[in-house]
Amino acid sequence: MPYDFTTWDRNCLEEHATPLDGTVTGTIPPWLRGSYILDGPGRMTYGTSEFNHVFDGSALLQKFTIGETGVTFTSRFLRSYAYTTNLENEQIVVSEFGTTGKSVTKNKLAKLGDKFAFDKMFSDNAPVGVVKFGGEYYCITEAPFLHKIDPTTLETISKMDLHKELGINSQCPNPRPLPDGTTVNILHGMGATGPKYDIVGFPPTPLEGKSSVFAKPKKLGSVDARWKLNPCHMHTFGMTENYFILLEQPLTIDVKAMVANTIRDKPFIGGMEWMENKLVKIHMVHRETGKEVKLKCKCEAFFFMHIINCYERDNHVVIDVNGYAKPDLLHAFHLKNLRENGATLGNNLDGGAVKRIVIPMDISDKVAPEMNLVMLAGTKAKAQRQKDGSLILTPDNITNFAYEIPSVHPDYVGKRYRYFYGSCGDMTGVTGKAGKIDLETREAKDWFEEGLYTGVCYFVPRPGATAEDDGVVLVTQLHGGTDKKKVSLVILNASDMTEIARAVFNTASDIPRSLHGIYIPA
Repeated sequence: MPYDFTTWDRNCLEEHATPLDGTVTGTIPPWLRGSYILDGPGRMTYGTSEFNHVFDGSALLQKFTIGETGVTFTSRFLRSYAYTTNLENEQIVVSEFGTTGKSVTKNKLAKLGDKFAFDKMFSDNAPVGVVKFGGEYYCITEAPFLHKIDPTTLETISKMDLHKELGINSQCPNPRPLPDGTTVNILHGMGATGPKYDIVGFPPTPLEGKSSVFAKPKKLGSVDARWKLNPCHMHTFGMTENYFILLEQPLTIDVKAMVANTIRDKPFIGGMEWMENKLVKIHMVHRETGKEVKLKCKCEAFFFMHIINCYERDNHVVIDVNGYAKPDLLHAFHLKNLRENGATLGNNLDGGAVKRIVIPMDISDKVAPEMNLVMLAGTKAKAQRQKDGSLILTPDNITNFAYEIPSVHPDYVGKRYRYFYGSCGDMTGVTGKAGKIDLETREAKDWFEEGLYTGVCYFVPRPGATAEDDGVVLVTQLHGGTDKKKVSLVILNASDMTEIARAVFNTASDIPRSLHGIYIPA
């Protein structure tokens, strides 16, 4: 049997505001007490209209609460403008990534005005993840909107419009927390010379005289986009001890196409352009000074969503990333394609690979172009100096498949590490695997069970542990076939990937896939 793509094709219509008790087997570690909150597309239909793409669905928050007496499940829809407007009109009004909404404005001039109003052009639906700013929790997406939520009840509290507040057009939906409570993110806006990527730090508490932590973030650095009408899609960025790392990939937002598509009522995905034969440009910005490193680096082309981790070692910068040859996955996940070609799709999709890019930082100007300047042991990555002094980098493929939504021990983020956990990109079989990657031995240790499909993996370290992999991996599992209303939370021993406990829930409506999760200790 082929991979079950119906696990990507789910439509949730009912919330579970009242906690639902799960059936628990095995033994949950006594130190594991807290909430695992996930965010992802949930509702796919309003009235008779349906979204076109997997990523379009209205955000649904799902929470597993692990307590003394067991595990409970709750879920709530994010009360975004997009959700409430679609619900009120009983049709899809607000456009999403792959779907154009139907205007309910009757006047033609008003319709055109609606199209080019920023908060109408870009949906505030936020199904990407839950993140922390200033000690509070927010649902986030690439559009410049944040929704504050109550992590206990999952209720939507308020909305922050960063376009109005800061004048930005989009943001990276995977910000990075610092130990002092600062949250670092990449904001995409316009500068004097065109599109730019601003690196900013949102403070742990509001600055004096400011109403929120979003009022005036500290600018930590800035990078100009290399293509003035095609800023790149940047879902994640990296940090090491001394550098911010930005990968400018050839998947871009074609500004001219976006304007034309808005007029023609075509969806956002149609304005994304893959710049064929262009390389990945790597920017390194000094964290202390905010200045970009003068060394120019480009890497063979690949598409990516998630940087796994970055660190410095022996005067090299190491970047680990889940990479694919092209962004075909984005187009493959139209619902029509999943339904019509699901039986063979898994064998045709690029499953990606874990790629290691290594940048040597001390380079002589008297080396031959064919010489590999990477001197780190245990890697096949290459760096070759060009006549203009720049580097062309060749990644080292560590695994046969990507392991997405990667989770790393929080103490090792930005530092040399050995392990990470994620959902395997292999869609050729009847299971969805959760994996642990050993970056030293290159071993992928997978956990799987026929009929179960891994959603999101999240590593939780055991308090007081000294080993990097001493802890558990929380893994959401969707059930294939007709079990669309069933979900399991599997708890794995992180050191050997064996199951130690499981909680199973039968819900009132379909359980959709989440995109990212966050664990909040009790």
